[in-house]
Amino acid sequence: MAAELNAQILDAAPGGVIATCSRGMVNYWSRGAVEIYGYAAEEAQGRQLLDLIGMSGQSWQDLLAGFSPAQPLIDLECLRHRKDGSPVFIDASCKAMYDGHAKIERILFSQKDVTAARTLRDAKLAEGRYRELLESLPDAVVMANASGRIVLVNSQAESLFGYASGELRGLSIEILLPERFRHGHVMHRANYFVQPRTRTMGAGLELYGVRKNRSEFPVEISLSMMATEEGSLVMSAVRDISDRKKAEQKFRGLLESAPDAMVIVNSRGEIVLVNSQTEQLFGYPRQELLGKRVEVLIPARFATHHPSARDGFFGQPKPRAMGAGVELYGRRRDGSEFPVEISLSPLEMEDEVLVSSAIRDISGRKRIEKALEEQRHELERASKAKDRFLASMSHELRTPLNAILGFGQLLSNESLPVTEAQRRSFSSNIVQAGRHLLNLINETLDLAKIESGAITLSMEAVGLHELLHETRHMVDAMAERRGIRLMLPEESPLAVQADRVRLRQVVLNLLSNAIKYNRQGGAVVVDFGRRDTGRIWLTVQDTGPGLRPEQIAELFQPFNRLGQEGGPEEGTGIGLVLSKRLAELMEGSISVSSTPGAGCAFTVELAAAAPPPAAAAEAPLAAVPAPQRRPQDKPLLLYVEDNPANLRLVSDILSLHMEVVLLTAGDGAAGVALAREYLPDLILMDMNLPGMSGREAHKVLSEDPATAAIPVLALSANAMRQDIQAALDAGFYRYLTKPIDIAEFTAAVQAGLSWAAEQRSRRA
Repeated sequence: MAAELNAQILDAAPGGVIATCSRGMVNYWSRGAVEIYGYAAEEAQGRQLLDLIGMSGQSWQDLLAGFSPAQPLIDLECLRHRKDGSPVFIDASCKAMYDGHAKIERILFSQKDVTAARTLRDAKLAEGRYRELLESLPDAVVMANASGRIVLVNSQAESLFGYASGELRGLSIEILLPERFRHGHVMHRANYFVQPRTRTMGAGLELYGVRKNRSEFPVEISLSMMATEEGSLVMSAVRDISDRKKAEQKFRGLLESAPDAMVIVNSRGEIVLVNSQTEQLFGYPRQELLGKRVEVLIPARFATHHPSARDGFFGQPKPRAMGAGVELYGRRRDGSEFPVEISLSPLEMEDEVLVSSAIRDISGRKRIEKALEEQRHELERASKAKDRFLASMSHELRTPLNAILGFGQLLSNESLPVTEAQRRSFSSNIVQAGRHLLNLINETLDLAKIESGAITLSMEAVGLHELLHETRHMVDAMAERRGIRLMLPEESPLAVQADRVRLRQVVLNLLSNAIKYNRQGGAVVVDFGRRDTGRIWLTVQDTGPGLRPEQIAELFQPFNRLGQEGGPEEGTGIGLVLSKRLAELMEGSISVSSTPGAGCAFTVELAAAAPPPAAAAEAPLAAVPAPQRRPQDKPLLLYVEDNPANLRLVSDILSLHMEVVLLTAGDGAAGVALAREYLPDLILMDMNLPGMSGREAHKVLSEDPATAAIPVLALSANAMRQDIQAALDAGFYRYLTKPIDIAEFTAAVQAGLSWAAEQRSRRA
């Protein structure tokens, strides 16, 4: 009963009553203590008192050292903190209770919150000592004591925050902060009193004040500690930076709208501002760059010299391009480098000079410049090559023309005593020179077509054994005249993917050269096989004098006959160049090996193909003899095509799918002649014909009233959209591309024949 009465008396006592053991553990926590500190009795019981309410740097041993049996009572005014972290000034009486052995058994604390009284006392002190000084300052100034209570403000602060004179005194400093920052500020303020020093508050943070009407505005705050005999006061100089923020926002907007990466650096080389283009260009997030040295954006090999160049700019700041005439490079976060162009401009700020760097990635421009430079060199090389080509061609053309004109003048001069044998010799020389000139012109035109991309190939499977026997028949007479033995490999099913006509041209050129530049009674050995890579090789080897390494290096140059120009063998100097270009167009290659005195070996390499189907036992397809009269029961078709394989294919397709009579022609002129004579129901026209092209042949037929109404269906390996559209615009009935889709082809032929029949019935 007595204990309860004592507890009631202590709870009702003014202020707070706390009892602890000698180690500082709380045994009793009165209702008044709850009101002062915010801890419930249950929260405080059993906890160390200074852990609950003590300030940093205070220890229980220091407190115990102030007691003695002779002086068990201590009165003091101290700063403590509440549960929410806010400081509170306490007027405390502390009584140590000793046991029979003069040891502290318990300590009794009677405490009173004197924060308001202390604030009033501090305010009177600050008013008398600092008022005049504060009013002379241009900024708003707020002074607060260790409990965070405002003790003095100047009129600039009252005006800035919208309070009447004296209205802020005694209020918590947090009243001037937005609600969202207040709790954190209590902790920051307490820490500042533990380690006070003059500093700018919230460096790198966005700080805001709040007026009495709750409107917010951005501020800049500096803090300084002032020591008095009553304790420390903190003075805050507050500056409204709304105008500066607006200007900065406008500046940032301009910075973000800039097309280039913008990096702003101070005199110490620290990055203070970047735009989003900088983040994208260098691969850094903005916060990772701010405060870093600008050299982080420069390759290491240049970074060591950059600070001196930077100092030089700050010494004489003026707008200029950086590194004029020097190759500049930036370095991304991943370490990759890229060429840049940089312009520098000084920015005059209130307290320092900054430099603004506009950085532009010029990788694209450098690629274009490099491409243009390479193109320029290529054009120069092409121009020189053209000059050499024209000079060589002029020489090669004049040589046979000299013979033609010379012998022609001899023949035309009737006053000369020329015998019949001499006339025949002159005529023979003219014909021989004319043929040489024709070969020269044809091969030059072929080479020009290849170089301009005007040549079109019809790729198919070509059997090498069959092709070699075809070409052998063309060179047998030449080999026999020179006593050269031709040795071909045994029959083999090997085939390559190539244009049959062009491959025959290549092989014929190699065989002709092997015979012409061989020794009398020598041999030409031809062989072919398959490499491990799956490609097919064909080699033509002779037993001639061979070539030196320097001659091989010049072998594939136009008109370069390697010193044979004055020899007995005719040649144009274009054949090997033409053969090499044709092989490359067929996705192949030509190489040469030679040992002086032991002959040369030329090797063609091409992609392998499945062997072509065996030819039927019937006679080879040739131009179908024209019927004596136009058949009345079967439609008449004319196919103009120079490739025998294509002729065979279309003939077989038609014979299997419909009953027609087929006429064929190997070139445009022959096709026009057959069309005029037999008036077919439908014409199938290849577009790339020797001599007169398919377009030209169609134009001739369309201008002739007798053949103008005949539908012409184009068949071509040219599959480009513009080629197809150009043919249709020219009046072709349809345009089909090779390889032929049989269903599409037969449908197109049937439609053409139906249309032709309809036109005939209308005319009838």
